[in-house]
Amino acid sequence: MKWQGDEYEVIILGSGLGGLIAGAYLSKEHHPVLLLKENQYQSSYKEKGYRFIPFSNFSEKRIKGTLLRRISKDLDIPSFISQRGETRWDETKLIKPKQKVAFQVILPKSRIDLFNQRSMLQMELEREFPKEIAQIENFYTEMEELQPLLKMEKAKEKPGSFFPIQPRSLIKRWWPFNPLPKGRIDQRLAPFSREFREFIKLQWVSWGNLFSDQFPISLANYLLFHDGTDEWESEIDLEILREKILGKFLQSGGKIEEIERVERVEKRWRRGMTLSLKGDARAFRSQFLIFNSPLHRLSTLLGKKGRRLSKWGERIPPRYVLIPLFLGVREKVIPVGMRDLLVSILDLNKPYEGGNLLFLSLSQKGEETKAPDERRALTVESLMIPDKWDSDSFAEHQKGVMKHLSYLFPFLEEHIEFMDWDWANHHYPCWSYPHFFYETPSHFQWREGVVPNQISKGFYFIGKENFPYLGMEGEVLNGLMVAQKIIKKYS
Repeated sequence: MKWQGDEYEVIILGSGLGGLIAGAYLSKEHHPVLLLKENQYQSSYKEKGYRFIPFSNFSEKRIKGTLLRRISKDLDIPSFISQRGETRWDETKLIKPKQKVAFQVILPKSRIDLFNQRSMLQMELEREFPKEIAQIENFYTEMEELQPLLKMEKAKEKPGSFFPIQPRSLIKRWWPFNPLPKGRIDQRLAPFSREFREFIKLQWVSWGNLFSDQFPISLANYLLFHDGTDEWESEIDLEILREKILGKFLQSGGKIEEIERVERVEKRWRRGMTLSLKGDARAFRSQFLIFNSPLHRLSTLLGKKGRRLSKWGERIPPRYVLIPLFLGVREKVIPVGMRDLLVSILDLNKPYEGGNLLFLSLSQKGEETKAPDERRALTVESLMIPDKWDSDSFAEHQKGVMKHLSYLFPFLEEHIEFMDWDWANHHYPCWSYPHFFYETPSHFQWREGVVPNQISKGFYFIGKENFPYLGMEGEVLNGLMVAQKIIKKYS
């Protein structure tokens, strides 16, 4: 029978940043690409003059300038950032002025601003941890001494070739030589107080999506000091970045279809795969298929082939789902000294869920694209165990979050313009929902990935599970790597 559906060289399932980057690179090289976007999922929320963008980690608020410049150059998008690495305003209003503080960490007995300047951070640490400041100074000195070594190792990487990022030659496999220090960061931090250990842990938890305190020392160093650069201070509007890349994708010939979801992926075509859709008589064929959704939500699509995805999913299951709460608040409620980005924990002896750990993002004062005059848009991300998502558990979770917020913002209830939990309830069931914290029992080394970006022939995976500890950098690198792999097959 004659085929009645549509054929594409590449189909991307999901509209996350990594998939958009892969699609833009491929369409720019004249490869026919179709992006299937879930019609029920919206990545932002607008209400009463406020605009909110849910986030998975702080690297989605402070992205590296080197990544922005590479995307800008490769995709011929107007420059987001100056060549000297200085943040600036431009006609797109993508980049905000430089921030002296990356974010703020609030502990039961401490409140620390993470200044990029070592001298300023030193003053913070001396004030909050006076009894162990000598130990802390030695720790930071050791970490700084590793920076040149890490830069040398990172310079050897070839992001466009294979998985993991740093491929090993046959000689190095048989006679491995690793100049980086051995041991885990939790072992190195054992002599410190519980408060300081949590201060360090919350920093790398905030930058990525991996729930662990067993990082190799070298990787923990990279996450804490960001390769010794100050480029993490660039604040971006992630929605504008997505729109720019999506515009380049469409301009280069890429196509988008909004769907409910894919019902089944089958190997029924000699050149590739056939995708059938729920509630839609159409079907699509493609030679290459790129998944850009959480791994644990995709394995049921592939039948027997889904066992491979399930195997990797068992290696890195979701520990927590991040639940966004949107609040429109008056400027008067913001305490003096509170930063636009902060992570706060109430009780060190309790688990992170139930409102005990919060990630907060405040729109900048006077930023009228995010909130009306003398108002601020406050996005609060809290953690919940995915299996416990029911009405009773969610109601109890809400109480814990509000208790924590009342501690951070005295008299908050008197200055709330509106409050919204419905977005989380509506969007969490969507297969595109990307906001999860993962855990893995596997031990990995410097810059290794957890899940490969090529699962099998023609199947690629781009998600936070690939490089969960790298946050936004991991998503961008993965999009680049997958696009280059497919392009290489035609060169």
